[in-house]
Amino acid sequence: MPVDGNTITMYNIGNKGEKDMYKCSVKAQLVMDQIRSRCQEDTQTNNKWRGRSGNYMYIMGRENADGKATGVVHKIAEDGSHKLCGSFKIMSDGIITRFTGLSKADWNNAMRSAEAEYKSKYETATTETTATTQKVAV
Repeated sequence: MPVDGNTITMYNIGNKGEKDMYKCSVKAQLVMDQIRSRCQEDTQTNNKWRGRSGNYMYIMGRENADGKATGVVHKIAEDGSHKLCGSFKIMSDGIITRFTGLSKADWNNAMRSAEAEYKSKYETATTETTATTQKVAV
């Protein structure tokens, strides 16, 4: 079955060892994977990173039938407590429209890398499948 960017997939939202799953589109999931990689580089966790004005963490929100990935962002204080400071929204086509605490450069890097990964994983597979199914013996 060909996969387009709006196909709903399961996304593992948990930290190490957790098995909580979240449904969103393939493209939104790939962007979330890039955000998770950024968090791993910064803090070795799946949802915390160091921003320009402090440390942040994201928490996934409700699942959206249209494939968006949404949630809230908390700012972490020096004493380890955290407070709601914003939110994030990644559209089903992989476009970040809001992500408090991440710079525009981080947004662009995540979207660019996710799009490249999508093209390499799914568009080449779709092209190969289409090419093989169009062969007709005459």
